[in-house]
Amino acid sequence: MTNEPESVAGARELMRSFRQVYRTMTQLMRTQADTVGLTPVQMMVVRTLAEESNLSLSELADRIQLGCSTVSGVVKRLVECEVVERDRLDEDQRTVAIRLTEKGRQIDNQVFDDHSLMSQLLDRFLQFPKQDIQTLLKLHQELIHILNAEIRE
Repeated sequence: MTNEPESVAGARELMRSFRQVYRTMTQLMRTQADTVGLTPVQMMVVRTLAEESNLSLSELADRIQLGCSTVSGVVKRLVECEVVERDRLDEDQRTVAIRLTEKGRQIDNQVFDDHSLMSQLLDRFLQFPKQDIQTLLKLHQELIHILNAEIRE
């Protein structure tokens, strides 16, 4: 054990905690995605499109916080297994709109129905007092801002 300042030790513990939350959430998402034959990223795409249809590739990538090239490959595979479809918008033929098919809506319903692992997890999150949730979200946004500022420098 080093004799580092308490603040540095606290920051290291915070980073370990974030990593543990991330790993656990990823494992839970993988478990749920496996039940419908998807990857966790594919499941995020399905959920995002269930919430808002007719997104462009860049809008979808922005919503799930991944690069366009990554999302393009994910969408291609989802189109191949008929979970999503791509169409050109009437108002702008240059823009491709991505949306769920009926099969995609059924998968979303299955993954996020009231008895699913994801819904049970969300219900547990909602057991936290509302003020605690708001505080946690505020702190996360501040941390994201700090980290993004470091990336830009």
